[in-house]
Amino acid sequence: PGLIKHGLAKKVLGGWRMSNIVVLQSGLPFSVFTSANFNPIQDGGGNVIGLQPGSGDFNADGYGYDLPNSAPAGAVHTGNRSNFLTGFASASAFPTPALGQQGNAGRNTFTGPGLANVNTEFAKEVRWERFSVEIRAADLNLFNRVNLNQPESDLSSSQFDHSTSQKEPSAVTFGLHLNCGGWRL
Repeated sequence: PGLIKHGLAKKVLGGWRMSNIVVLQSGLPFSVFTSANFNPIQDGGGNVIGLQPGSGDFNADGYGYDLPNSAPAGAVHTGNRSNFLTGFASASAFPTPALGQQGNAGRNTFTGPGLANVNTEFAKEVRWERFSVEIRAADLNLFNRVNLNQPESDLSSSQFDHSTSQKEPSAVTFGLHLNCGGWRL
């Protein structure tokens, strides 16, 4: 404190403002579903007797976003970020419902990866008579934490059970604001 009371040191080092925004969120809910087409097994008379492996539209209503049956306990792991990188469950963990039926897996029963983000900004205003200059520097995602997007939850996708993208990485911005006697530039 004694070094920045007077002179040039005070002009350069004193008067800075710092503001932070800290965001800590649990993950968003998501549902496991299949968008695969109806692919039945038929007997010699053309009667549908079952579904081919990988078939979707379990109830054959023409709308291909059907829920499978619930996975057995312990088959789905969504507890930490690494589960979304290595895979939170295998597609085979979700049984196919009976022919003509919708699955019993609930809607929004799983929780995606959480978000932890710290944004910080430094600013200083320097004044000379009728003029002032404001200097700003901001860092978005200060610690450059990898915040994953929702995982692929479509059983028919080759990327099922993985988060394949992330939210924005760290970004630094700088700004200069000049105020000339009422005129702002």
